[in-house]
Amino acid sequence: MTRRFVWLAVAALAIGVAVLVYRGPGREFVRGHVGDVAATMLVYALLGMAWRARPWVRGAVTLAIAAAIEIGQTVWHAGSWVGELTVGGTFDAWDFAAYVVGTLVALAWDSHATKTA
Repeated sequence: MTRRFVWLAVAALAIGVAVLVYRGPGREFVRGHVGDVAATMLVYALLGMAWRARPWVRGAVTLAIAAAIEIGQTVWHAGSWVGELTVGGTFDAWDFAAYVVGTLVALAWDSHATKTA
């Protein structure tokens, strides 16, 4: 059971690393939004490793965590590169769409892994 979440976390981290090293066209979009998709996938995977709950509950909690961090960015600003990677730099309403996409990808991964196990 936990293995599917480990592989999801590995995939999310691989996407995150790819986003950080990408220097091509559309870099701002890739860094800002594809990175948020990967981050949300990672949060879902970590919740899955630590908490046995229905997938939709994990998905809802994942979205709540992401939304809380995004809303928090209206009052705080990361002062370092590490801070920006972990809690983001500035508020962007479009990030909510990326969080939904990341959660849907994680739910699809979870569903597929459950059916093939």
